[in-house]
Amino acid sequence: MPHSRTVRSTATLSAAVGLAALLLSAGCASAAPPAPAVPAPASSAPAQTPAPTLAQGPAQPPVEAGAVRITGAVRQPGVCTAAQLAAIPSQTVAVTFGTEKGSQRHTEVGVPLSTVLEQAGPVLSAGRKHDELSVGVLVIGADGYQALVSYGELAPALGNAGGLLATSQDGAPLARPRLILPKDGQGARYVSDVVELHVVHLGPGS
Repeated sequence: MPHSRTVRSTATLSAAVGLAALLLSAGCASAAPPAPAVPAPASSAPAQTPAPTLAQGPAQPPVEAGAVRITGAVRQPGVCTAAQLAAIPSQTVAVTFGTEKGSQRHTEVGVPLSTVLEQAGPVLSAGRKHDELSVGVLVIGADGYQALVSYGELAPALGNAGGLLATSQDGAPLARPRLILPKDGQGARYVSDVVELHVVHLGPGS
C-alpha cells in the first residue's frame, strides 16, 4: 500500500509539472511580438466640406443719422433721408413689451413701415396670385442686429401689425429710427438704430 501511494504521488507530481509547462508555453506565445496593425477601413461617411462663402457686394458707405438705406428686391433702392421720412404722415402708439430686464412702456411716434415699403416698390412676379405675401423686410440696426418682418403682417388689410419706424420716443427725438411692433409681447424685434431695410422676395429654393 505505501508503494502504491508513492506511485500515485509521483504521477500527480508529473501531471502538475506537465500542466505548468503547458501554461508557461502559452504565456510565452502571448508575449510574442504582435502582428503588424492592419489599417482600419475608411469610413463610409461622406467627407465634411466647408459651407460655401457667400459673395459679398461692395461695402456700402454708412448712412447719415436719421436716414435709412433700402436694398434688395425693390424697384427704387437707395437712401430714404430723415427729411423724406419726416414727410410721411406719422402715427403715435403706446407700447408695452417685455425685456430681459423687465417690462417697458413707451410712447412712440413714427412712420408706418408698410408705407416705406410700398414707396420703394417691391419686385413681384407677374401673374402670381398675391405675390406680395412672399415679400419680407429684414430690418438691420447699426450694430448688425436684425429682425425679419413679412409684408403680410404689416399690411393694414391683412395682419395690420402696425409696424413703425419710430423717430421719437417719449417725446425725445431718436438719433436713428427704431423698429416698433406694437403687437409683439416681447421686444426682441424692436431693432434700435435702424440703418437698412433689406427687402426679400422668398420662394421655394430661395
